[in-house]
Amino acid sequence: MTGDDTTGECERDTAHEWRLGVRNVGGIDRASVTLTPGVTVVAGANATNKSSLLGSLGGVLGGPHPPLRGGCDDGTITLDTGGERYALDLCRRDGETVVADATPYAEASTLVDLFVALGEENPIRRAVVDGGDLHDLLMRPVDTDEIDAEIERLQARRDEIDERIAALDERVDDLPELEVRATTLAERRDDVAARLDEQRDAVDEADYREAAEATRELLDDLTSARSERERLRERRETKRRAAESLREDRATVEERLAESTPDGAESVEARLEEIETELRRLRDRKGRLDETINALSPIVELNQGVLTEDERPPDFGAADVVSKLNPESESVTCWTCGQSAERAEIEAQIEAVEAVLDEKRAERTAVESRIEERRAERANLDARREEHADLEARRRRLERKIEERERSISALDDRIDGVSDRIEALEAELETTDAASDLVARHRTVSDLEYERGRLERELADVEADIEAAEDARAERESLREERETVRTRLAACRERVERIERETVETVNDCLARVLDRLDYRGIERVWIERREAESETVFDLQVVRTTDDGSVYRAAVDTLSKSEREVVGLVIALAGYLVYDVAETVPVVVVDAIEMLDAARIGGLLGFFTDHARYVVAAVLPEEAERLRERFETADLEAS
Repeated sequence: MTGDDTTGECERDTAHEWRLGVRNVGGIDRASVTLTPGVTVVAGANATNKSSLLGSLGGVLGGPHPPLRGGCDDGTITLDTGGERYALDLCRRDGETVVADATPYAEASTLVDLFVALGEENPIRRAVVDGGDLHDLLMRPVDTDEIDAEIERLQARRDEIDERIAALDERVDDLPELEVRATTLAERRDDVAARLDEQRDAVDEADYREAAEATRELLDDLTSARSERERLRERRETKRRAAESLREDRATVEERLAESTPDGAESVEARLEEIETELRRLRDRKGRLDETINALSPIVELNQGVLTEDERPPDFGAADVVSKLNPESESVTCWTCGQSAERAEIEAQIEAVEAVLDEKRAERTAVESRIEERRAERANLDARREEHADLEARRRRLERKIEERERSISALDDRIDGVSDRIEALEAELETTDAASDLVARHRTVSDLEYERGRLERELADVEADIEAAEDARAERESLREERETVRTRLAACRERVERIERETVETVNDCLARVLDRLDYRGIERVWIERREAESETVFDLQVVRTTDDGSVYRAAVDTLSKSEREVVGLVIALAGYLVYDVAETVPVVVVDAIEMLDAARIGGLLGFFTDHARYVVAAVLPEEAERLRERFETADLEAS
């Protein structure tokens, strides 16, 4: 097959010519065509592989790759744009065409598939013809799943913030009461401290030098014992605070433990064993499927080559039973048994084997997907198991520390009790000496006031800590309120983004449909448009049609009242509207139009003229008779059967 460029009346823009080259793709041996800005019409009769050429262009632009030519193990598509070369290298693997290497024009396969490669199998064209879901197709580039996931994440964060703010509100609401309590405790502490100073001064001023030496020693021992008891009480309080902090840490760890393995560690281990068993079974099944596919693929390829005379391996001689073809009777000598068989019979057998091969490949894909799912689940369970083990170890460490603190507190309690007993004994002994009774009473008062002051200071410290926490909670609450407003704004933006694109898409589609239908002058069609409506919490794009009767009456009709050619045109126009909505021209300045044989030359010209208003390069395949009528308007490349 060859492509000869013929210039129309318009002057060629050679500075921006693109050159497409194709080898061993579809039905093409070798072909090339030059594309110029504007419309390039690829003209050729049926079976001249126009669709293969345009499919190759779509593939190198970034869309789905086309199949290799039958009997070929590799093929190439190149696109030279003057300063850059883009290429797609194809090869055959396990009987299927795969991409060996690729430098496509754009990494935008979804955009190319939906809005650039407008062949007969274009998803939007098929949706219009067959009644498919237009909303899903037109909104696919937006990645609504990602937006929905973002909306769910923002909603979850908003709920978390609301819960946290509610908890902080309780702390902040306690702040006035805490401040009053702190003031009261401070006043009581100051009062006790003043009384303590007064009693200490009285003790210091007391003159008990005339008392017996034994009495003075008892008084000194009593003062020392009371000081020791106060120090022990302070140490005990410090230990209690530390123990309480450790208990809070342990409670947090236990909560995380409950969250990390809600079904228990034993259930995780049991599930891991089940996964390992299932993975062994799946790997065995995949291995058997690989063996079957590897065994069937060469059989299919060899038989296909045998049935295609032009594609038999060059080393097959006339005497080889595989190459004994009888064109007159359409019979083939079977290469396995040597018996003559009808070509149709062998083709039917090949199709049956291909069906089995396709089934096995599909099953292998499903098995591979299942293996990946189980591996991901196993990794998740392993991570949960490791986290659970780490938390268990931390809880054990905390419990040991708590036990140590509690033993220390218990030992301090015993020591305090011992010192208190000693103080009581000293006081009792003093009462039997020559010491003044008021002096003994003052020592007791000092001891009681010291204890009371210490208790009030500890209580005040706790209240002041609560006040500080409440003030921190108030600051955190303000910060969270600001974050909540940000989340609310982003949430509204996400929802508005989808709705905005939906509205813009509908408006663009309807504008394009109105202009194209007016340009193509379809009689009996008053209007075709899309209506956007909500149905069961999802948006639907409904295609609507209004027709006119011969007497001029207007009525709404079903979409299937449009002819197939009319529906094909509607599908093409809707696809072009998507090209505009998503600014595809900035990424791929090309529209490739195929399978428009149902249109006459005038309507083809009108449609392509509309397309070239929005895309720099428009490439379309037409039959020779239509091409002749378009040659004066558009650049034309004539294809011939190879």
